[in-house]
Amino acid sequence: MRWLEPEPIRVPRLLREAVGGHPLIAETLMRRGVTSVAAAQAFLDPDAYAPAPPEDLPGIGVAVARVWHAIENHKPILVWGDFDVDGQTATTVLVTCLRDLGADVRHHIPVRETESHGIRVTALAEELSRSVSLIVTCDTGIDAEEAVSYAMAHGVDVVITDHHELPSSLPQASAIVNPHFLAEDHPLGDLPGVGVAYKLAEALYARAGRGADVLGLLDLVALGIVADVAIQRGETRYLLQRGLKALRETRRLGLQELMKLAGVKADSLDEESIGFAIAPRLNALGRLSDANPIVDFLTTDDLTRARVLASELESLNSRRRMMCDQVEAAAEQRLEADAEQLRGAAIVLADPHWPAGIIGIVANRLAERHRRPVVLLSSPPGERARGSARSVEGCHITEAIATQRELLDGFGGHAMAAGLALDPAHIESFRRGLNRAVSAQLAGQEVEPTLEVHGSVALSELTLALVSDLARLGPFGPGNPPLTLVARDVEVVGKRPMGRNERHVRVTIEDREKDQRAVVWWNWDGASIPAGRVDLAFSAGVNEFKGKTEVRLVWRDARASAAEVVEVSAQPAEPL
Repeated sequence: MRWLEPEPIRVPRLLREAVGGHPLIAETLMRRGVTSVAAAQAFLDPDAYAPAPPEDLPGIGVAVARVWHAIENHKPILVWGDFDVDGQTATTVLVTCLRDLGADVRHHIPVRETESHGIRVTALAEELSRSVSLIVTCDTGIDAEEAVSYAMAHGVDVVITDHHELPSSLPQASAIVNPHFLAEDHPLGDLPGVGVAYKLAEALYARAGRGADVLGLLDLVALGIVADVAIQRGETRYLLQRGLKALRETRRLGLQELMKLAGVKADSLDEESIGFAIAPRLNALGRLSDANPIVDFLTTDDLTRARVLASELESLNSRRRMMCDQVEAAAEQRLEADAEQLRGAAIVLADPHWPAGIIGIVANRLAERHRRPVVLLSSPPGERARGSARSVEGCHITEAIATQRELLDGFGGHAMAAGLALDPAHIESFRRGLNRAVSAQLAGQEVEPTLEVHGSVALSELTLALVSDLARLGPFGPGNPPLTLVARDVEVVGKRPMGRNERHVRVTIEDREKDQRAVVWWNWDGASIPAGRVDLAFSAGVNEFKGKTEVRLVWRDARASAAEVVEVSAQPAEPL
């Protein structure tokens, strides 16, 4: 990869003194647009952050009034969610809040295999055959014009809470709460679905004179924020900071049992624990089965029930991993046999046997490996082809897909991911059109993969104290990536393959002072390990194993020490 080295930056003395610790902390804050003492304190310490009031969200006042009317008059409310973790947790947030406030409430989460995302009129009609006065959506509904019109025509009001991009024409709902109505730099602007649901719950609890009760939902919010890969700034970062603390102390029996099975220690839980251990298990339910039981799983006080459901999630996740590996291998075989695909701007593959629930995961792997947008389609005989798209930096995949709307039965998403459906007869035409659209978007742009480097350290500096100090910049994620550090002029002096099928390797590096450190190279798969003196880029964290705590270094990239370095100015993030 081409390394993007940071230029030297001058940090004001007051900011450096206020932040303290390793100089990299203040320098990183400056480069990310956090330039004042007050902003830095709010970034590092949630106690110093002033949360935005729910009322900042346009439409929330009307939404609260309509929901409150249903609660006071004992009218049945239906919460309509989605099957990914953001939707699962958003649904649980609203169901929990409404139950707590005395509402007559039930929920509906679409089954991926039969309904896909959104609100299908056929499923809605079935729900309306039972008593319902108000529908409150979460993480969905912003493009559900037909369904909302159907509900309203049957005397059922609809309140939409969603975070997806606004369509050209909005549903005629009773109220719409969506952060995309806000100014781009508003602190609530990056909320995922669970964040919007939380702000509605916050407003409802405040109306009931029980404002502090909403804090009991923060553990759910943390799960949804990380799983939805939300941008970590403003209120989203604040809620994740609070939510991680709440999750470490969660009293939810289901999550406690799931963490045991996943090998997650509550006291050291962080955003990586969610992203790599908890969220995949929750997502497996929505990908391979029916996610509606998740509300029971996340709210039950029955330990036996919690253990049974946690075991089911563990089993589904194991099945999901096996299926992903199988589809990935099949897709790579197809690409080897069809070199034309790899000469195009985008990859589009379809197969009648690929499970629709897991192709998004595989599409993401392929996009990272081949550095181009990927669309994978499940096309069972006699049915619509349903697909998932994943993109690369610089390509807004939903906009590219939108150029082919005349071929599609439906689509939706955001810059980096999308879903779509179409007649299998149109797949070839769609492939050609998508390649043209992606080529137009990427015209003249660098396609060479790059690695942003944040600073250099000597091997002797890599202590638990340093890692703990740098961790103050977390939680990490989009908008606040983890630091990539460089150890310069080192040499690989040993290696040991590890893991299933020896896909990973543990490398030992040594500097001129004979100081050594172990570095884990995930998904190594037998790649060439550089010889001679190199600069090694890595991330640093903490590893706990068999009661021993040590610094964990993860391989990012390596280059010859004498290689020319490309230096660019880091683009500052939006200030808080």
